[in-house]
Amino acid sequence: MLSPIGSGRYRLREETGAEAPIPILVMMVAIGGVLLVCSSNWLTVYLAIELPTLSLFVLAAQQRGSGRSAEAGIKYFVLGALTSGLFLFGCAILIGLAGGASIPCGDLIHGPANVGVVPPLGSLLITVALLFKLASAPFHMWAPDVYDGAPTPTTALLAIVPKVAIFSILVSVGPIINLLLLGAVLSLVVGSLGALNQTKIKRLLAYSGIGHMGFILWGLEIGTFESIQASLIYLTIYVIMSISIFTIVLSQGLNRNYLVELSGLSRGEPALALSLALTLLSMAGIPPLVGFMAKWWVLLPGVVNHYYVVAVLAVVCSVVAGVYYVRVVKILYFQTDYPVLLGIKALRGANQINLRKGLLISVSLYAIACTIISPNFLLQLSHWCTIGLF
Repeated sequence: MLSPIGSGRYRLREETGAEAPIPILVMMVAIGGVLLVCSSNWLTVYLAIELPTLSLFVLAAQQRGSGRSAEAGIKYFVLGALTSGLFLFGCAILIGLAGGASIPCGDLIHGPANVGVVPPLGSLLITVALLFKLASAPFHMWAPDVYDGAPTPTTALLAIVPKVAIFSILVSVGPIINLLLLGAVLSLVVGSLGALNQTKIKRLLAYSGIGHMGFILWGLEIGTFESIQASLIYLTIYVIMSISIFTIVLSQGLNRNYLVELSGLSRGEPALALSLALTLLSMAGIPPLVGFMAKWWVLLPGVVNHYYVVAVLAVVCSVVAGVYYVRVVKILYFQTDYPVLLGIKALRGANQINLRKGLLISVSLYAIACTIISPNFLLQLSHWCTIGLF
């Protein structure tokens, strides 16, 4: 039975030996994301959010006998249930004031002065719930533990699918701008500083995703057409780079997902090491890679709209974040294998990259390279998508 994000045969067997319907759960996550993008009223938005949330809870806790996997599933379920309650309460407030469940509730979402303080409360609760789904600071506390404890294919789904779906609905509901600015600034700081002392690849990617969410939320907070388009471009590039990194990590079959397990990859599989190094350096924003272009497109409308302090903070945080990306590249090329790791690799045997993993890595790297050489297609596509969000 096939599993998500190029993970090969990823099976879960109960005590009876029956195989769990993992592809059905993955399909429910995808369907929930599509429904969330297409939703036009609060009830369908709530159901579309809960469908992938419940599926991801099961997928995160699917490793039988693993305490870390069970802990990841419980944390995601408990905190997800709390934020779902906040979201539902906020929806109830807006529906009661608007007299209907349609998302375009006029000025009620933005809370004009003539309706008191209740509409901003509903929008506040909805924004907090959506920021939790995006793993944005200060609602990020679940992400490192869940990313690390969940199976790697599930971690890839958590890092990619909810962020794409929540982005579209976050634009539509008219969130509270000051809360987005706070989330953007805290995400930049937490994402850049939190990953400096991490020794596991998935925890590092969790904090990396928090930092990238800071750039995306900053573009949404500015609120102009150009800034929202820049955030959409950034999100698209982030998704492509995440697919590449998680596929390469899956192809290595790491034992405990420690960074040192990647040592010596450049000598054993130089093409794979080069692909991972280029993707990591692109995430760090090293020019002229595509990550630098994504950061530039978000910084430009910020400077134009006089967000000078946030722009300087974003640049400083990007420099700090570049330290742990470069550290991983150093491990790939310049760190020798430990004797224990050599023994584990010898017992495990050679890694075989199947066709699906190879295609995912190749397509993601091809998209990154094409964006560097000719970004016009991505710019035009993001322009059309941004028009559709309004």
